[in-house]
Amino acid sequence: MRKLSSFLTILLFLGLLFSCGRKEAETQEKTVAQTEYQGQGWSSPHYREDMAGTVLNLYGVTDKVRPILDVFTEDTGIKVEHLTMKNGEILQRLTHEADSGIVIADLWFTGGADTFIIAGQNGLLLSYESPEGAALDSDMKDPGLYWYGTSLTLVNWVVNKELVEEKGLKMPEIWDDLLQPGLKGQVSMPNPASSGTAYNVVSAVLQTRGEENGWAYLKDLIGQVPFFTARGSDPANMVVNGEAIVGINASNGDRELEINNPHIKLVYPSDGTGWWPQPAAIIKGTKHEEEAKVFIDWIISRRGMETVASSRYAAVARKDVRIPEGIEDITRISLFPTDFQANALEREAILAKWAEYVE
Repeated sequence: MRKLSSFLTILLFLGLLFSCGRKEAETQEKTVAQTEYQGQGWSSPHYREDMAGTVLNLYGVTDKVRPILDVFTEDTGIKVEHLTMKNGEILQRLTHEADSGIVIADLWFTGGADTFIIAGQNGLLLSYESPEGAALDSDMKDPGLYWYGTSLTLVNWVVNKELVEEKGLKMPEIWDDLLQPGLKGQVSMPNPASSGTAYNVVSAVLQTRGEENGWAYLKDLIGQVPFFTARGSDPANMVVNGEAIVGINASNGDRELEINNPHIKLVYPSDGTGWWPQPAAIIKGTKHEEEAKVFIDWIISRRGMETVASSRYAAVARKDVRIPEGIEDITRISLFPTDFQANALEREAILAKWAEYVE
């Protein structure tokens, strides 16, 4: 009996020891899980130092993001390879990857917000609530958290000051000024079917003026444009070369075109202008979900946004980021209230009606 009692005592002691060890391990695991990595100007609850060396694949519409990706790698050790394509090509590729079950991309960074919205609605993007997202206004991120805005693209007018003075015209300040008789045949605008800038203008006019008044204005604007260019960059070039007086253009908020061409003035309409954020999103089905979440946390942090602002020389979605010298302060620009969801859903119908007016 004495031996049995001793044996039971030992078992009880071992059980208590095991139980205590397990609770201590669970406590340590919870502590690790709740620890948020704090970097210089950024943080992420998903980052671990052993992520260094992981390679993420990223799709985007421009290779100008390379310096941003390099800084991300310096901060995290996570490498990013990127492939540049047009918006539609990215959407098509993601659709094919999802259908085949072989998802290659981990991230999508830069492009039109309407395309990202379509991708989110089609189940191609991963919804992620980033802690850093709280710093962004609601119109700078997707309601379903499928994407977050980074730099901003702003619609402006490129105006040839010399030709305005020569023809005795009023310097355009509001959208109705583009309808001056003296500007007939002198306004350059891209085709909204091929240019995100032009489609943004059309949809923004319809949203702010209403269907009837919006189409009435657009019909008059069409009469001022001799032909619609295929590329969004063409109107600015035409105005610089004296082939048009006003060009509907898009920029990151920089004034380089104006600085490099003394006869050019960049105008942001005082009654409002179109805009859209350059989004960043995680691809659904990524094999590196945790690392992809780290990228989102980093890119929309102060550290990431400061890098975007300086590297792309652009206005950004966060208001607590210092604006580089020479960049437009978006708080001083009247931005159209824009429903990006409606832009995406109504695109085909709007373009079909636009084609009727042009014909």
